[in-house]
Amino acid sequence: MKLNLIIPVYRNVELVKTCLESISANLDEIRAYNPKVIVINDSPDDEAVEEYLAECHKSGLIDLYIRNSANIGFVQSVNKGLAISRKNGAGALLINSDTITYKNTLIECVAVMLSDPQIGFVCPRSNNAAIATFPQAPNNLSGIATTPEICHISWQSVYRYLPRYTLAPTAVGFYMLISPQVVANFGHLDEAFGTGYEEENDLVMRAGKVGYRAALANHAYAYHSGSASFMLHEMDLKGQQQNNLQKMMERHPEFLPLVREFERSPEHRAMTQVKNLIPTVEGKLKVALNLLTMGRHHNGTNELIVNFIHWCDKRQFDEFEVYAICDKSVAEFHGIDQLENVKFRTEISPTYAVAIFFGQPFDLHHINVMEHLAPVNIYGMLDVIALDCSNLRYDSNVEPMWSYVARNASGLFFISQFAEDTFRHRFIRKDRAKKFTRLLPTSPKSYAARYDGVRLGREHVLVMGNHFAHKAAGSTGRMIANAIPSLSIIVMGNGSETSLRNLRELQAGVVPEKEMNDILAGSSVIILPSYYEGFGLSLMHALALGKPVVARDIPATREILATFLTVEGVYLYESDSELPELVRAAVAFGHSTVVEREPSDWNEWSRGLFEFATSLTSSPDLYDRLMDRIEDGDTLRFRHSVGNAASQSSSLASPSARDDVDSGATQKIWRESDATVDVASILALARLIHRRHGMGLADVA
Repeated sequence: MKLNLIIPVYRNVELVKTCLESISANLDEIRAYNPKVIVINDSPDDEAVEEYLAECHKSGLIDLYIRNSANIGFVQSVNKGLAISRKNGAGALLINSDTITYKNTLIECVAVMLSDPQIGFVCPRSNNAAIATFPQAPNNLSGIATTPEICHISWQSVYRYLPRYTLAPTAVGFYMLISPQVVANFGHLDEAFGTGYEEENDLVMRAGKVGYRAALANHAYAYHSGSASFMLHEMDLKGQQQNNLQKMMERHPEFLPLVREFERSPEHRAMTQVKNLIPTVEGKLKVALNLLTMGRHHNGTNELIVNFIHWCDKRQFDEFEVYAICDKSVAEFHGIDQLENVKFRTEISPTYAVAIFFGQPFDLHHINVMEHLAPVNIYGMLDVIALDCSNLRYDSNVEPMWSYVARNASGLFFISQFAEDTFRHRFIRKDRAKKFTRLLPTSPKSYAARYDGVRLGREHVLVMGNHFAHKAAGSTGRMIANAIPSLSIIVMGNGSETSLRNLRELQAGVVPEKEMNDILAGSSVIILPSYYEGFGLSLMHALALGKPVVARDIPATREILATFLTVEGVYLYESDSELPELVRAAVAFGHSTVVEREPSDWNEWSRGLFEFATSLTSSPDLYDRLMDRIEDGDTLRFRHSVGNAASQSSSLASPSARDDVDSGATQKIWRESDATVDVASILALARLIHRRHGMGLADVA
C-alpha cells in the first residue's frame, strides 16, 4: 500500500509548525508504505505561513507543496490531495494542521486498516474529536489544564484497557486514514458541504453503503486543538453545522440513528467508565467505600467496616485516595467525619476507580449506585442466608441480583471459606468474579480493646441473636429459662415481652454500645444458638472476654475453632435437647481459653482486602468485563421492570386462571436467573401488560 499524507493549511503558523514537525519525527514508522507529505496552503496571503511552508518544501519536509491562488476552503483543498492519491493508487491520510502526531499514531492507524479488508476509514483517539474522543471529560486531569501534554498523559494512562480498535458508525476528518480502495471508488469530499462540517461523514456513509467500515484506533493518539482554522474565518459556524447536518440526514437517514446506537452500545458506555481509571495530578486513583446502607447502630457488619476504615486512615497511600460515602449522621455516629486520611463524602459522583460495598446487594439500587460510582466493583458476600432461608428468600428475591454479581462483579470478598463455598455452590454457572476469601481476625485480642475498663461479672446467661428465625434466640432463651429456673437469662432478640421471671429479651441492634459491652462482660455463659452464620463475631467477642461458650455446631464456628491449637470452655451442640446440660457445664467451668496457631488481626485482614480490591484496576480483561456487565445489567433491569409491571398488573386485575398462568410466567422470567434470557416470554408478558393497561413496550422497559 502506498500512502499520501494530505494536510490542508489555513493560517496559524505556530500550529502548522507543531503539526509538521510531529509528523516528520514519526514518519519512519510508515516508511515501508512510501509516504508522501502533501501540503495545500489555503491562506496564500499569510506571509508567515507561506514562508514556513516554502522552507519545509525546500528542506524536504514536504514532498508536494500546493499553494492555492486564493482561499477556496477545506473541502476543495482536501480534494486536490485526494485527486492525486486516486491517480497514484494510494491511500490517503487527512491531517488537520492543528493536530499533533505522537509515537505509534501513524503505524497503529495503518495496522488497524490492514487488519480487516472491510475497514475503509481509521481515526486515532484524541482529546477533541467527537466520537473519537477518548478519554472523555470530565476526568481526574481535565480540570487542571488542556495542554497537549496533559491530554496525552490522560490517554496514555488508560488506552491499554481498550482493544486495538473499535468499529464505529463514522470517522472524524481531523485525522482520518482512507483506504486505497475507498479513495479509488469514493475518493472525494462533496463540495456541496461548502467550507466544511459533515463532509467526512458523507464520505463514510457513501462508502458504508457498500460495506466499508470505520474504525477507531484505540492505541493511537493525536492531539487536536479543534476548529482552529474555522475560528479565523468570519463565518456562522453554528449555522454551517446545522445546515450541513440537515443535508446529511436527507442523504443518509441512517446516519444519526447509527451514531445513537453506538452511543448506547456496551463498547461506548464501557469507555466512558474507563476514564475513571485516570490518576489524579498526584498520580492517585480514587477508591470509594460505599457506606450508604450503614446505619447509626453497632452490629457485626459495621464493626468490620469501622475496623477497615481505621486501617485505611492510618495509611498514607502513594497510589490511592480513599473516600467514605455515607449519610452525614452516620459519619458523625461512627466518627467517620473526624478521620484524617479517609475523606468523607455524601454525594454519589462517578469519579472513582474502585467502589467497595461491605455487604450483599439486597436491592437493585445498591447495584445501580455501585456501577455509577466506579468501573471496578467489589461486594462483600458475607453469607447467603437470605437465599437459603426460605422465608427470607421469598421476601427479598435476591437470587437474580446475586447471580448477576457472581458473574459481573469485578471482585467478591468472603469472610470465611464456608461463605465462599456456599455462594459458589449456589451460582456454579455464573461463578466468574475474582475472589478474596479470608477469615476475619481470629485472635481474641483483636476484639479485646472494646472492653477496656469494663467490669467483668457472672450475673446472667446471655443468648446472642436477633429477631430472625435462623438465629433461634427467643426459643433458645425460653428453653433454658424453663429448664434452669435458677439462672437469669438475657436474650438479644426482638424485644418481646415474656411471662418468665428469669428471662429478659432485648431488641438486638438498638442497645447502646456501652450497655451492650456491660451485658457481654457481665455474663457467666454466652450461648450462640444460630443455625447459620458466615462468621461468628459473637464467638470472638466471647473468647476476647474469656467467657465460656455454648454454640450450635455449625460450619462457620468449626472453621474458627480449627485455627486454634487448643480450645477450652467452648461447648458445641447439635440438638437443642443437649442445651441444659451443656449450659450447666459451662457455668461450672467458668471461663474459656484458646491457644492461637497463627494470630491474625484487623490490620492483616484489611490490608489483604485493600490490596485485592485495588489490584483489580490492573485486570487485563477489565474492559471486556465492563461490556459484559453493561449487557447483563440491561437485561437485569429490564427483567426487574417487567417483574414490577407484572406485579402491578396482577394486583390490579381480577383473579382468574389466566392470571395464574401469567404469574407463573413472570416468576419464571424473574427468578430463574441462571437461565438464558427468554426474550419471547418477556415480550409476550409486555404485550399482555400493554393490553391491560395501555402501556407501550417503552413504558414496560
